[in-house]
Amino acid sequence: MTEMTGTSSKDDGITAFACTRPGGAGLNEDACVVNDLAAVYGVIDGVSAMGKSVLESNMTSGYIASRILAEAFQAEKLDPDLRETVLRANAVLRERMDAAGVEMASKWKLWSAVFAIFRVHSRTVEFVQSGDCMLFARYRDGSVRVLTYNRVAEFDLATLNLKHRLMEENVLSLEEVGEKVRRQSMLNRGQANCPNGYSVMNGDPELAWAMEYGSISRSGIRRLYAVTDGMFHFIENCSDPLKWERFLDRLDELGIERYIEQLVEEENLDPDCKLHPRHKKSDDKSAVIVDL
Repeated sequence: MTEMTGTSSKDDGITAFACTRPGGAGLNEDACVVNDLAAVYGVIDGVSAMGKSVLESNMTSGYIASRILAEAFQAEKLDPDLRETVLRANAVLRERMDAAGVEMASKWKLWSAVFAIFRVHSRTVEFVQSGDCMLFARYRDGSVRVLTYNRVAEFDLATLNLKHRLMEENVLSLEEVGEKVRRQSMLNRGQANCPNGYSVMNGDPELAWAMEYGSISRSGIRRLYAVTDGMFHFIENCSDPLKWERFLDRLDELGIERYIEQLVEEENLDPDCKLHPRHKKSDDKSAVIVDL
């Protein structure tokens, strides 16, 4: 497990905690951003292409995409606008894919990453987000504010429902079921940065309008959270209106590292993904928590 924890020495008393863990034995395509100098924090989730995903030096396309963006946000001097940092990294990613001969017209072949990044100012909190990474704020009265929306969830659910239906029908072979699910996933990838789709950093200039961004008042905020979907894939499609509050309560109670350890234990008890429908037993998991 790769873990980062630390305390900021900034005069405004910001304290940041971060932890990331791979979902399996391979590369961790997640990345944490802890840039105390610029007061910029967040998480990035690399998404491997559906074509050739393992490249030279045994790196995956998702790993490369997440590291390009992480390095951009870890720089000592950042653009005043977080969006511009994302868009510059997006252009670098496009150049890397072009040099590697990636077929840009096929979105399912693109290297990509989603993210949730925020910057703490003296009076405001600025943020940028894409995909299924999530941002939350907890206020001094204990209430929770969900700052972002998971636009990927409905597409993931469509794929999971298709797989479940085909398995229940028990007509096709496992290979045929896998091929139909793969085709649905390819269609989902085609919705990247489209008006009725979801946002993702994949070299497409359309990311400029597709990603979420904004600014909220810092007044009354006690704690900020940024998490990748591997932290909450058990509840991603849960209808409980208090699911995010319950998730953050548990995260606060256990701390990031212990929360991840317990989640891995629960995943191991459901290796076939039947109790908690999901695409794979275990996903990369990352969280950054900032106390103000």
